[in-house]
Parts: sequence; C-alpha cells; structure tokens
Amino acid sequence: MHGDTRFFRSLLIPILATLGLPMAAAAPPKVQTDSHLGVVEGDRTAKADLMSVIDDVSTLATKTRMNADYVPGILSVLDGDELVALGVSRVWDALEMVPGVQIDRNNNGGLLVAIRGFRHGNGNVKLLLNSAPMNNAFAGYSNILFIPVEQVDSIEVIRGPGSALHGEHAFAGVINVVTRKDENRLYLRAGSGNSLGAGMVASMADPHRNWRISLNAAGWDTQGSEPMAGTDRLYEIGAGALSQAPGRINSAEDERMLVLSLDGERLSLLAQYSLSRGGTFFGALNVLPEHNEGANAAYAEQSLVQVSRTFDPMETLGAELKLTWSQSVTDWAEQVIPPGVPYPWGSEIIYPDGVHMEDYIRVSRQEAELSLDWDGWSGHDWQLYLSAAKVRIEDAWWSFNGDLDTGHPLATSRRYSGERNFIDEDARRSIRSIAVQDRFHLFGPLELTLGLRHDSYSDVGDNLSPRLAAVWALSGEHLLKAQYAEAFFPPTLYQVYGLASGAVHGDFVVEPETVATSEFGYIFRRGTRVGRVTLYHSQVKNLIVIENSSYINRGRARLQGIETEWEQRLSPSWKLVANLSYTETLDKEIGGPLAGAVDWLGNLSLLYRPGPNWLVTGHWRYVGDRHRSADDPRTEPLRGYQDLSLTLNWFDAGFPGLTLRAGVDNLLAQRIESPAAAHTYADDYPLRDERTWWVQLSYQWP
Repeated sequence: MHGDTRFFRSLLIPILATLGLPMAAAAPPKVQTDSHLGVVEGDRTAKADLMSVIDDVSTLATKTRMNADYVPGILSVLDGDELVALGVSRVWDALEMVPGVQIDRNNNGGLLVAIRGFRHGNGNVKLLLNSAPMNNAFAGYSNILFIPVEQVDSIEVIRGPGSALHGEHAFAGVINVVTRKDENRLYLRAGSGNSLGAGMVASMADPHRNWRISLNAAGWDTQGSEPMAGTDRLYEIGAGALSQAPGRINSAEDERMLVLSLDGERLSLLAQYSLSRGGTFFGALNVLPEHNEGANAAYAEQSLVQVSRTFDPMETLGAELKLTWSQSVTDWAEQVIPPGVPYPWGSEIIYPDGVHMEDYIRVSRQEAELSLDWDGWSGHDWQLYLSAAKVRIEDAWWSFNGDLDTGHPLATSRRYSGERNFIDEDARRSIRSIAVQDRFHLFGPLELTLGLRHDSYSDVGDNLSPRLAAVWALSGEHLLKAQYAEAFFPPTLYQVYGLASGAVHGDFVVEPETVATSEFGYIFRRGTRVGRVTLYHSQVKNLIVIENSSYINRGRARLQGIETEWEQRLSPSWKLVANLSYTETLDKEIGGPLAGAVDWLGNLSLLYRPGPNWLVTGHWRYVGDRHRSADDPRTEPLRGYQDLSLTLNWFDAGFPGLTLRAGVDNLLAQRIESPAAAHTYADDYPLRDERTWWVQLSYQWP
C-alpha cells in the first residue's frame, strides 16, 4: 500500500500550497521631526484636508524618512484617512488602488497579491506591519492584509524588487502597513452579508518624560455574500452526480488584530497579534463542500514582540538594535471529499461520511538586527545592516479519517506525524545577513544610491542582491528616477522540508527564484497637480511551480510594462486621483503569458466636498481580461470587470468628532471572479455578483 500512502500524502501538497495564500534644480527635501516621539510637521494639518495633494513621506525604500517621490525605486503611499473616506474596508481592498496591483483569491479564500503580473502565492511579497516582518516562514503568508483600513495610518508599497534592503520575501514587492497611534478614536461598522466590525485606538503620552503608549485593536466578522459556484472538479472526473456543485460557497471570515506600542526617548516596545478564521470557500481540493456557515475551516494566528533601542556612539554615527520574536500557528480542518465519492480517485473505496482532513503547524522565529547610519563623510549617507535569525518548526501534524496503510475509512480521524507527516518536524533554518548602502550626490541635483546585500541560509545557500538607483531633480517641477535591482525568493520551509512520500529532504529541494528589474520613472509636480510615469522590465529565473504533486524549478519569465498616475485638486471642492497600468508577461517555458496575469488595470477616484461637513466620494476600478494557463481547455480568457463604489461622509454629525459614513459597493452588480486552475471550476471562483451596502459610525476625541 506504499503507493496509496504516497497518494494520500500527495493530496496535502495542493491543499497546503493554497492554504498558504487561507508595496532651477532642486535637491530632495529633507523631512524634519520635532523629536523621537514627534510627527512630521505639517503632515497632520495637510491630511486633515482630504482635498489636499500632499507630499507623502516614507522610510520603506531607504529606512530613512524621505519624501516618497525622492526615494530610489518606485514607491506608493496610500493615506489611511483618504482610504476611509473612499469607503475602503480592508488593507487588501486598498492595495488594488496601487498601479499594477491586482488581488485575487484561491480556492481556500486565501489572498493572492499580484504586483506587475507576478502573483504572490507563497511569500514572494514582503509583508510588514509597522516595519516588522510578518511573512510566515512555513508558507509565506500573513494576516495583515485583512486589517480594517480604519485602523491604518498609511500603506506603503514598493513595486519591484526590495531584497537589497529588506532581504527575503522582497521579490515582487514590499508592503508596509502602518497602524494608527497617538490618536483616540473608535468605530462601529455593519454591512451586507451579516458583516459587523468594531475597532478603537487609544493613546497616552507624557511629553515631559518623553514617553507614549498606544493601543490599536479591531475585530471583524462576516458571512460574506455567498455567491453561487458552478461545476467543480468532480465533474471533471465523471463524478458530477455526487457533487454538491453548483451551490453556494461559505465565504465567512472572522478577523482580530491588536497592536500595542510603548515608546520612550531611546527604548521602544512593539507587540502585535492577529487572528484570521475562514470558511470552506471552494474546497481544498476544488470540490465544493457541503453547505455550511461560519468561519470554521481555516485558522491562522500570528504574534510578534519587538524591542528596539537607539543610541548615538558618535556625533556622526547613529545606531539601532532590534530584537524580535514571532510565532505563527496554522490549523485547518475540512471535509475535502463529500460522502459517496470513490477515494482514492478511480478506486472502489467509499468513505460513507466523506473524507475529512486536518493539518496543524506552529513555527517560531527569533531575530537580532543592528543598523548603523553614518554621515561623517561629507555628502554621503552610509548605512550598514547586520542581522541573524533562527526559524524552527515547533509542532506539526496532520490527520484524516482513513488508514494510510490500507486506504480504508476509519470511524474517527487518526493523527499522523514522524515519517508520515507532511513536513519534517525537525526542520530548522538559520539566516545571516549583511547589507550596505550609500546615498550621495554625484553632482548638484543628481543623487545616487548604491546598495548590496548578502544573505546566507543554512539550507538553501547564499545570495547576493545588488541595487543601483538614481534620482535627478531637473527642477522644482520635474524629477527623473532610474533603478536596477536584483532580488531573490528563498523557498519556504514547506518547499524545502515537505514530505510527499516519507523521504526526508527528498522531494521539494528547489533553488531560490531570482529577478533582475530595470525601472525608469518621471514625476511632474506643479501646484495642486502631480503626475507620474514608470517603465519597467523584469527577467525572472528559476520559477517555482507545482508539477506532479511536487515543487520544482521551471524556466524563466519576463515582465514589462508602464504605469501612469495623476492626482489633482480640480477646485476647492473637487479632487481627482487616477492611475492606469499595462503589463505584458511571458512564460518563456510555454511561450505565452503567465497564468492569471492581467494586461490592463485602472483606478479613478473622485472626491467632492459640497459643504464643510460633507464629502461624497466615488471609486471606479477596471480589471481587464485575465490569461489562462497553456494547458487550460478554456480558450477564452477570464473576462474583466468594472467595480464602482460610492460613499457619503458626514463629519461632525450632531456634535464634534462624530462621523457617519454609508456606502454601496459593486454598484453595477458586476460578476467579480478570480481565475480557477484548469480542470477545477469551469466557471472560475465567483466572489461577488450583487450590490453590497455598509454603514459606519466613528468618534474621535483629543
């Protein structure tokens, strides 16, 4: 029965892969802060007027605070207040407003972030929460995409490689979610699909003793719109009569998050916790489960504690030491095959209660990072980063209601571990990294950034990530940017230590993916208008794919395109924000576009203020047709859609600080879908097919 054992074990590969899924010449202006505990002067004043076209600041691209337009590379900053005014619900909704970014879901409801056509499914996008890394080492995912936007101060997105500064996972891009602090506010939200949410931000500060404490917490439950799914995988194998499809999906989701920060003059403490639960969606094996309600299938928990200390050894030398501990827990349980279906496929074995599976894994990580910033050489800003990290699997097992030796059903589920586990329980990984960066003015308004990072992994070898960037301020209105950067994606623990047939280390040994990207950008800014144009070209090697129930490296890919942006205050009462992007992808192995990639993406936001206490906003999202894989019998691409939403904001509704908001999403009642793999759901994954409404009440006080 060894062949049956391998079959049952191989079923876990697509399940776990998708569960890992459950940014005259003028010199760059310097941003001044009033103290370590201070905020950027003028930021809040400008942000309080949502009609302003402001200069966003960020530390993401250089780890020093700079005007976002002047940082090397291509960076977008989304303002939390503007996102709330536009009716955006969660972080993943907000990311779709970034040029070249598309969000899809997989069969388990997991989020897939595609940046410039390259989809994040296993950790090739670096995810940060308050600049702390949150990617799960097991499969690369994170809960931060589900955070309510009401809790968010800003979202920073690097489009393109970021490994030279941020290391692992910063392959296709970097996303940093910055939560609110130094405020006092709370909100309640209700909407379609039995959606209920609540959140609060509370803070205290003592400027004389130079400390502050902030608490940010929120919860969100929804049953979702439960759209109707079409025929599933069982129809593909001739067992459609036993399928639950067509039928409604369980799209329930429950989310919890908490961020506690304590900042002193030199010492800071950051604690972060998130919990995400999800329904069965389209089934782990692309077989529609029996209809049920509630977020009862997927469970993902993340915890992080970080202590940081700044000090100044010399007048020209600043330093910061960070110590970080994090842990992720994933538990998934589901009926993967309904009753009456032969299992394994083609056999005569029937599971009268259906096939039930569960897997559990707990992974911990400890990291120490030292950063040095030296400006003792006139005109240069040198930065050095040293880090060491250890990752280990603390616990892992899986269970199902069958005997691995005989393949026959059991009355209760049996737990499997050891050599029969889905992963080597003793998996360990240590990482040593060093990065150096120098920013300097070659002449006048031309600033260069040279960066180099070396990462050494105990299990997948070493990697070198270079970066060369230039920012040239032609005048106060015209700016040119160019960058060449390389990045890598080390295989996840599952891709290295996964066990498909019981052979430790023997099945999923793959090489890191690598990418080399060239970018050129032009920025025009005059008064209340700003426009941006970006051209990019990327070459990807060692693509990691799943073939024959195993991870392998296969071929190369090319991604290239153009991104355009325009923001303008049309009048004292009107503001426009728009972007349009085109991406061309090529899988060189098959000679066609990457599966699921979309050529055209567009966004248009209008903000209209008819009175001092009223703001009406509208957002239009255009998604073009998405490409199929080469082996997909469906010759037509997945058709695109247009998503229109409207929001009414009433400020100081009755008394100061109280805000009432109401809105409608998918006003055109479009069928919004994510692409399904070949031979699974013929009509893809429907996500929404009707209008949805919501209402929100919030209160803010000094």
